[in-house]
Amino acid sequence: MFRAPQIRLRRHSLKDLYFRIPSCRYSSDEAAKYAHRKTIVAQNPAQYYPPIGITRTCTPVLRVRDFVSRFGKMDFTKYASKRHPDLVQLEGRVKSVRKAGKAMYFLDIVQDDAVVQICASNKLLGNMDKEMFARLHSFIRKGDYITCVGQASVTNVGELTLKVNQPIMVSCPSLNLATLPDKVSDRSLINSDRVMNYLVNSESKERILIKAAVTRAIRNFLLEDNFTEVNTPLIAGAGTGANAEPFYTTSKALQDARLQLRVAPELWLKKLVIGGFDKVFEIGPNFRNEGIDSTHNPEFLTCEFYRSFTSLPELMKLTEDMLKSIYDELAAKQDDIKLLQHTLTDLSPLKKQEYPKFEFVPTLEEKTGVKLPEELTTEALLKYHDRIGVSPPKTKSPAGLLDNLSSKLLETISLEQRNTPTFIYNQPAIMSPLAKSATVHYDERAFEVSLRFELFINGKEYVNSYEEENSPFAQADKFRLQQRAKADYQDNDMLIPDWNYVKSMEYGLPPTGGWGCGIDRLSMLFSGTSRIEDVLTFGVLKDVVKQ
Repeated sequence: MFRAPQIRLRRHSLKDLYFRIPSCRYSSDEAAKYAHRKTIVAQNPAQYYPPIGITRTCTPVLRVRDFVSRFGKMDFTKYASKRHPDLVQLEGRVKSVRKAGKAMYFLDIVQDDAVVQICASNKLLGNMDKEMFARLHSFIRKGDYITCVGQASVTNVGELTLKVNQPIMVSCPSLNLATLPDKVSDRSLINSDRVMNYLVNSESKERILIKAAVTRAIRNFLLEDNFTEVNTPLIAGAGTGANAEPFYTTSKALQDARLQLRVAPELWLKKLVIGGFDKVFEIGPNFRNEGIDSTHNPEFLTCEFYRSFTSLPELMKLTEDMLKSIYDELAAKQDDIKLLQHTLTDLSPLKKQEYPKFEFVPTLEEKTGVKLPEELTTEALLKYHDRIGVSPPKTKSPAGLLDNLSSKLLETISLEQRNTPTFIYNQPAIMSPLAKSATVHYDERAFEVSLRFELFINGKEYVNSYEEENSPFAQADKFRLQQRAKADYQDNDMLIPDWNYVKSMEYGLPPTGGWGCGIDRLSMLFSGTSRIEDVLTFGVLKDVVKQ
């Protein structure tokens, strides 16, 4: 049983507390007012930051949203003075202060993104002397956290209001609000002070709320399908499962070990499938020591799931169903998150029964009018680039050259139908070292392709998924090819082999479907922004270090 700690503070009567609040008669300069205010608070911080046990003088204490839900549709005409007889206590942050003379204040307070009006007057406080009323309440400013006790009522124009019958108490004063503008649009200012940004830009806060809702929707979808959510190591001896440059670190506990922050949880999760977890997923951060741009940050959030005996067509269907489920969950939040009312209208293509599908090799040949060489060597692919007039990338490994063709010619297909998810599938096997591969014939030409798809929307990748390679012999061979390409072409994007994983595969990895999605990027889509920093609570790494 929880036992509240005893607060050993000298108890004051409300009258005593409020008579000690100085009258705030400052100059017209708002900055000077707040400087003086800070001095006053610093002289007696215990008074201005009281424990909740001191400020809570009434039950029930309601959240603002619960107060609105309980009293918002009530008919107050049946009560004397149009006031509900029960006393309630509310707490929240002052959004605005409006004075109607010396003896009446109207405040809007916000909590949990719900707003309600507070009315305080000398008449409501038993015809208190006007000078006394002004002295008790003149300290209150926009940004203060307050607590107030009173009765639910409505104004003459029908606005739900708490009419207080006790002086309003400050439970945490704002000391620097004088510097806050009404709105901030300067990108450098937003990125250097996210706290200030959230206080003045509701749209910025809503984007974070949308990301939380997207994450919750993904989790709910998988849990409803009886997946098990897990947490796998963030620090290990290998990057564990992606073509990326890792961050390196050390540990005092393992002084001789060179450790890495994980670039992906893939191999850990597949080890769990080997260990008997048939449906497993993880939502968590990953780290890649790469550049920063509008869609990339060294630290980012992903969801990966692995499901035994799941084919590529089934993975496509799961993807379609999940995106529709996310859309529906967010649609139910439009009243609370106003930004969704604008973004979801444009994203109606996500509700399509099936998404367009394009197979890598035949689609590439149709776009270029030139057959892809059967031998996908560097030399052959460089000639292919030259023949179709596409500049080759800096890294000229076969995988890098094929990825360049995909980027320039295939991923752009998703730009042709705005906001329509588009599958590109059956990529050449050399591009996907962890994917199951199969031989597919095109015009009697045999290609080794991975049983893989990528999902693109508006030219950006959102999902990468494939049937997992489950042969330890084939996986070992693919790891060796990666090592050779890394050495031959200085390709730092090549996967770092995990030989412990290959050994674990000898226990038996069932045919398994794997799926990964960037939650940051998906949140950008649903919140209508093209910048990843807008869905990261404190921006990209270069912004984080400034704060």
